Amino acid sequence: MANESKALDTTKPTPAALKLAYAAILDGDKLPIASDPEAMSRAIVERIMNAETFEEAFQPQELKSWSDYLDKPVLVRTFKLNNSTFEGEGGSSVYAVVDIADATTGEIDTVTCGGRNVLTQLVKMLEKGWLDKPVKLIAKQTAEGYQALWLQAA
Repeated sequence: MANESKALDTTKPTPAALKLAYAAILDGDKLPIASDPEAMSRAIVERIMNAETFEEAFQPQELKSWSDYLDKPVLVRTFKLNNSTFEGEGGSSVYAVVDIADATTGEIDTVTCGGRNVLTQLVKMLEKGWLDKPVKLIAKQTAEGYQALWLQAA
């Protein structure tokens, strides 16, 4: 199977690509496709171009975390799963770079998220054709003191 057919196409996902995405999220399998550094690079360059002040233009640029938009209704425009370099027991081997639009203003931003619940929900949204439904990221406190992230219908 060629790498192109394994890529998680957010316009027309194949059953094989969805299976690979779920395996990466649940079992820690590496995706057999290269991450897309171009998408991340483009988002960072766009943030520099949109800078209004010297400080904004010359600060280290990183993509925002989706948790910066906690409890804000958004629409997921597209997302891409990238292999993660984070080493840990029982975690996902991927994280998502997600283009979101504020459900009220339409303002678009690119964010990242690596929470397994959210990753699984993103793939499910893609699988079922639900990317047109507004969602909001919420955090639930666990008994162990962690914050579990979820997408909730907005």
